[in-house]
Amino acid sequence: MALETLSIAQVQRELFISNEVKDNGFSVWEIISTIGIVSIVIAFIYIGKKLQILEDVKTCMYRMKINLNVISNYLIRNHTKFNPTELQTLSPFHLTNEGEEFIKKIGFDRVFENNKNTFFDFITAENVKLKYDVENASIKSIFALYDMPCMEFLKVFLYNNPNRNLENTAPTLGVYVRDRYLESHPEIKE
Repeated sequence: MALETLSIAQVQRELFISNEVKDNGFSVWEIISTIGIVSIVIAFIYIGKKLQILEDVKTCMYRMKINLNVISNYLIRNHTKFNPTELQTLSPFHLTNEGEEFIKKIGFDRVFENNKNTFFDFITAENVKLKYDVENASIKSIFALYDMPCMEFLKVFLYNNPNRNLENTAPTLGVYVRDRYLESHPEIKE
């Protein structure tokens, strides 16, 4: 035990306590300290560069999000491929009786009720303030959520009805979603 204590004491004295100059002119402690400080400085510079890159990516992604939102809003509002028997083109769009029957026929009313929160969360995430915003976001939700498992019924329907496609079906489904969202959010008045 005394030999182990002595050995540890000798190592401590050589590494940390001794200020004797070695053959190369530096103590072991000075060499370790210098390497440690240089390593820390290099690490800070490296991390700083990575943080700057992340900030640049964040700024770029924000700009892309705005541009994609503008493009998607334009595409949603400027397509004219809706079924006029299902929607009245009064301002705003209204479902006709045929539109209501279509919703029930394909089963979207049940799918919507079972996944209402998913649709509503998507619309809310679009930061809607006006009824116009809600309508755009509702139609966009049909496109955005199209690949979810709950929407597989729609793919089957579209496959079996070649005269229908997502472009002429999404507005009808979106108006249905819009109406339900506005019923749940009476604070949106304009």
